[in-house]
Amino acid sequence: MKITPRLTIAVLTFIAGVFAAAGWSAQIGRKVWSPRVFAWRNFFKPQPIIEEQPSSPLRIVDTRFYSFMSIGSSIGSVLKLDFKNVSSKPIHSFSVSYNSPDTLDTGGFGCQPQTLLQPEHLETTGVSSRGRDRVKFSIDFVQFADGDVWYSDPPKAAVKPEGVRAGAQAATKHLLRILEADGAAAVMGALPRIRADVDSPDFSTREVFGHVGFYCGVTNTEVRVQHAYREGGLSQVEDLLRRQDY
Repeated sequence: MKITPRLTIAVLTFIAGVFAAAGWSAQIGRKVWSPRVFAWRNFFKPQPIIEEQPSSPLRIVDTRFYSFMSIGSSIGSVLKLDFKNVSSKPIHSFSVSYNSPDTLDTGGFGCQPQTLLQPEHLETTGVSSRGRDRVKFSIDFVQFADGDVWYSDPPKAAVKPEGVRAGAQAATKHLLRILEADGAAAVMGALPRIRADVDSPDFSTREVFGHVGFYCGVTNTEVRVQHAYREGGLSQVEDLLRRQDY
């Protein structure tokens, strides 16, 4: 069979297109799941419902579905969400809940960006989305870099003010004992392990505290102590702990 120049060009173009598509897919896969999967933007899954609260310092400003697969496995889906800080203060962390008629697409997650989320900046995170029903998302809790907090109205089951207060109180008492025994420098040394050192309440408190309310309260004390240290050193850490009232 005689190979014509046109056929050669067509074959080379096809091969180049295959390699380009594979590279493009790997690039998306790296962002979505792994560079070893084939991934693509999925425009056919129904877009999620965003529960907006005008008072929220954080907004979900964009959502997009991606599907991916690898040889020998089924197709999976990931939903990427962009969160924008619409407040005037840096954000330390936040929690989000989501639900749908499909139990596989019902749950929640907490997010602490690698660096503080500055005003007008975005944080992108993803969550598996395996069902076919529309998923509803809501921002439940936001903690600022200075320790101030925001709750959804009404507070969701994940984080409740009662749980945050209880966790913060327990963490403060724990750090006060360290302060009295070894001083403010020891308090700063104890912060990285505070969530392990402060005993969590039993499961019966979840209805009152929220699923991660107590944990968020312990973290809140850690954030407040770190902020006090940045603002005024060890003396301000000691002052904060002694005047803390929950």
